[in-house]
Amino acid sequence: MALASVRRRSLASGKQRHRRNAGRLFDSMPMSSPRRWLWFVLPIPIALGLARLRFDVEVLNLLPADAPAVQGLKIYQQHFANARELILYVHTADSETTESTARDIAERLRRETNLVAEVTWQPPWLEHPAQAAELIACLWLNQPPEAFGQLTNRLAATNLNSLLTTARDALATSLSPGDLARLSYDPFGLTSLPEGATGSAPHFGEGQEMFASVDGTFRLLFVKAPGELASYRECAHWLHAVRRTVNEAVPPAQQSSDGVAIGYTGRPAFVTEIAGGMERDVTTSVGGTSLIIAMLFWLAHRRWRPMVWLLTLLALILAGTLALGGLIFGTINVVSMGFAAVLLGLAVDYAVVHYQEALAHPDLSVPEIRDAIAPSIFWAAVTTITAFLVLNFGGLPGLAQLGSLVGVGVGLSALVMIFAFLPPLFPDRRQSRPKTTETTQAHEPKASPPLRPIVTRSVFVGTALLICSASCALFSGHPRMDATANALRPRNSQAYAALETIKQQLNQKREPLWLIVEGRNEGEVARRLGQVAPLLDEAVSYHLLSGFTLPTALWPRPELQAANREAARQLAAERELLRVRALSNGFASNSLALTEGILDAWQQASTATNVFWPTNPLSAWVFEKLVARTPTNFYALGLLHTAGDSATLSPAAFAHLEWQLPRDGVWLSGWELLGGAILSSVKSNLWKLVLPLAGLVLFSLWLAFHRFAEVVLSLSILFISGLCLLAIMRIAGWSWNLLNLMALPLILGTGVDYSIFMQLALRRHGGDLTIAYRSVGRALLLCGATAVSGFGSLAWSSNAGMSSLGQVCAVGIAANMLISVFLLPVWWKTFVGQGSRAESPDPESSPAQSSRFHSRLTRPSRLYRAELWQIGLAIARKLPPRTAAGLSRILADVYWTLARRRRAVVVRNLLPPSGGDRAAAEKAGRELLRNFALKLADLWRYESGQPIAPLFDELTGWEHFTAAQSTGRGMLLLTPHLGNWEFGAPLLAQRGVKLLVITLAEPHGRLTGIRQASRARWGIETVVIGRDPFAFVDIIRRLEAGATVALLMDRPPQDSAVIVELFGRKFAASIAAAELARASGCVLLPVYLPRKDNGYTAHILPEIAYERAALRSREARHTLTQEIMRAFEPAIRQHPDQWYHFVPIWP
Repeated sequence: MALASVRRRSLASGKQRHRRNAGRLFDSMPMSSPRRWLWFVLPIPIALGLARLRFDVEVLNLLPADAPAVQGLKIYQQHFANARELILYVHTADSETTESTARDIAERLRRETNLVAEVTWQPPWLEHPAQAAELIACLWLNQPPEAFGQLTNRLAATNLNSLLTTARDALATSLSPGDLARLSYDPFGLTSLPEGATGSAPHFGEGQEMFASVDGTFRLLFVKAPGELASYRECAHWLHAVRRTVNEAVPPAQQSSDGVAIGYTGRPAFVTEIAGGMERDVTTSVGGTSLIIAMLFWLAHRRWRPMVWLLTLLALILAGTLALGGLIFGTINVVSMGFAAVLLGLAVDYAVVHYQEALAHPDLSVPEIRDAIAPSIFWAAVTTITAFLVLNFGGLPGLAQLGSLVGVGVGLSALVMIFAFLPPLFPDRRQSRPKTTETTQAHEPKASPPLRPIVTRSVFVGTALLICSASCALFSGHPRMDATANALRPRNSQAYAALETIKQQLNQKREPLWLIVEGRNEGEVARRLGQVAPLLDEAVSYHLLSGFTLPTALWPRPELQAANREAARQLAAERELLRVRALSNGFASNSLALTEGILDAWQQASTATNVFWPTNPLSAWVFEKLVARTPTNFYALGLLHTAGDSATLSPAAFAHLEWQLPRDGVWLSGWELLGGAILSSVKSNLWKLVLPLAGLVLFSLWLAFHRFAEVVLSLSILFISGLCLLAIMRIAGWSWNLLNLMALPLILGTGVDYSIFMQLALRRHGGDLTIAYRSVGRALLLCGATAVSGFGSLAWSSNAGMSSLGQVCAVGIAANMLISVFLLPVWWKTFVGQGSRAESPDPESSPAQSSRFHSRLTRPSRLYRAELWQIGLAIARKLPPRTAAGLSRILADVYWTLARRRRAVVVRNLLPPSGGDRAAAEKAGRELLRNFALKLADLWRYESGQPIAPLFDELTGWEHFTAAQSTGRGMLLLTPHLGNWEFGAPLLAQRGVKLLVITLAEPHGRLTGIRQASRARWGIETVVIGRDPFAFVDIIRRLEAGATVALLMDRPPQDSAVIVELFGRKFAASIAAAELARASGCVLLPVYLPRKDNGYTAHILPEIAYERAALRSREARHTLTQEIMRAFEPAIRQHPDQWYHFVPIWP
């Protein structure tokens, strides 16, 4: 006892001494003059790099530029996807409202001449029919001379009277609205082009299908910016201004009342979303990772000055890496911005390992610690840097840049942490201390204690179980391969959602493929279009395509225009004859406007020597969809409609067609082909990454260990962790895609670090597992947690591929770290280190004491997760109710005994309802665990689809429900976490009441989906608050329509919590009920469902009255929330052992 007391005092004094040393953090950093100058000079290149830095939001720049599919998409984006054009849709319940709303928006935007260059909300030939003349004239000029000659014969002076008489008779007898409209402004039939001449040209008088749905309730508007939107900030500013103008035209209140839905898509919307996502990703991932690092460091060491110094160095490393990236690359793409969180998670490793070693060996100087740990850091940094640099060989420029940035950052962080982290924290240990004889004798190498047989057996049994479990999970198959381009798209994108809505409403089930034809002049493009058409006809014949559209009819034909020019000039010269004959045959002068326009265009074309291109706004609008011209090249766009399901598309299916197409100047591309094409490229390049990296890893392991057994142990960890990763991906339903395939080299390169650190630590400490864990193992746990948090933060990335990459890397690195810390030491001791002695002095007698990791009791238990929930559902299907109840009670007693901290939380929660009687609270707490276990068993029966009618015993207060129902108002059923509140929904369903349940998201996203699906089987709808910012708007609407909604009151999210009084104590309750009452005027009914001996009893309490007008003040809503909670006090006091709270609830 005396020895232990002395040891504790020694440790305490050591900690105080460290705090005093840390207090002189900056004062104790003597800097020579060159060092001072370095600190002043260093900001200059950082500033230059940051000033040069630009963000690239173009998704296609992430992909290999030499891939034909990528080249085609880039040409399409550059020449056919107007970067200035924003697409709006308007959707209402009826066609009249939709048309008037679209017209109002268009007229309002057109008045903003500084904001908008052009707004098109209906076919231009309907809004400006006179402008169609130029396009029709061009189509006639591009006809063969034989067809144009037939037109001139038809318009010969001898045939005009007959032609006009036929037109007049058709007007008198035709019943077709289209014919009547056409002949009224086209008496000479000039719009009746030869068959095949209008294949890609618009049908004048029609074309609404391009702008509106069949029923007219959905309309499109095309809005063009007045100038180029050069940067993403300009896109965001312009889009915001357009939104503001649209809201002025159709105020949000009117949108809500009239049921008007307005969506935005197009390149400006995509650029704004992607750029905004990049900014959010950086701030969220970097901020979140930094916060996790700080929290983990604090939990591990309880010292704030080292933590501040660590975060300062991390910030400098991040800024330095970003500046170097700016100097090297200039532009950083959407994927590369993920480097920041990854770098933070990796860079902290080197500091933590150093710091833990310094605490474990307080009598060693900083240079001695550096000498001891530097080899581990060096080899770990080499493998990590290499792992990221080899991404440059993966064929994806986006990930290559990410790898380069992280590689540079890891090298910088290794240098900074080795030489700058420890000295200011331990200023009195900057120089080596003289070794006394006594100390030297104490540090003589000694044999490590032998392993206990039970530890050895446990580790090897655990290893076998881990391998068998993972193998069983993979027995049914491996993770699937996602060959689509979805990994490149942003997640939760409103612009993509709007695009999907447009495709659905306009009956475009999938996007067509694009065939782009390039030429140096009009004739070359026309020849290539002629070569392509027979090949596409053949593809249609063998059902590869369902159809196609080429701009052949629209494309100017120089030789045909030259042949028709003289005839066109002669027709234009007979303008007066045509006018006189039309007037004499009863046609009004205004019916000749189209004819006059066509003759004007022919007259202009006949005097020109170059190829005639129509130039008015209508023609420009039509041509820009299918034709593009640059000073040096011409482009034509064809649309290919695939046959079959788009999910089956692959490059292999179109390989024969691509092989047949001309090699030069023709590209077959499309988003549906892009994923498979790039995935094939990534797969073919994967060996260029994995094989060199595997060779380097083997070489590094051999240089680090020079022992075959230790190299094999490190490779075994990589194998088992890879097996675990595949199993988890299979269980979780994850798939491989374009980006997360790159996780393989990353895991291979970074995961091996932990085995290097651990095995070298075991060597240094002579195989002493306790000391190795104390000096390095704890640090590796912290390092692994920060690395996992760095990669894991990418799971919230706005880019789907980066999100999946972060998930896969986080799981793989976590498996590597955990196996290295908990299994590897016993393996090493068994196969390598029996009887080994330390390689370096190890002051075992004075290890620094580390703080314990505290469980986060403010969060739900780790047992509350999707995997265990699914196991419970499976057991509930198999076990009889009595057996399940008995097993539940046993497990509850075990949990009560083992989970001491959670037990203390439960007892503290029950003290106020128990009147402060601790003995009563402890008794109620034990019973609460048992009741909760029974409740879970019953709930699993319910959610697994088993009958639960026998579980209900009694229903009281139904008259309150029927009275509320008779008012015709919506009902809000309020309940605390008392009894089995989930059973209220099926009870009401049995009585014909459809219930909407409001709930928060579960701690694990998959668990939310499982529970939502279980309720849906009973016809119960769930609204998860937090996913959709407009969820409460929908709830209010339903309450106004008379719906019945259920809401829990006593565990609110922070943003809807207010402090009320419960059992004389302050308590956080949800103000959502009062807010919903104010918004909808619904009835508030308190209910609760406790379990009794014979089953569950449902109690419906009297309605809680309120004055809706008074609820406009927050104080009144606060008071109403207090009344609601006061109504539940008697029930909670009566059943405290069924008031289920396992996190602290009293402020």
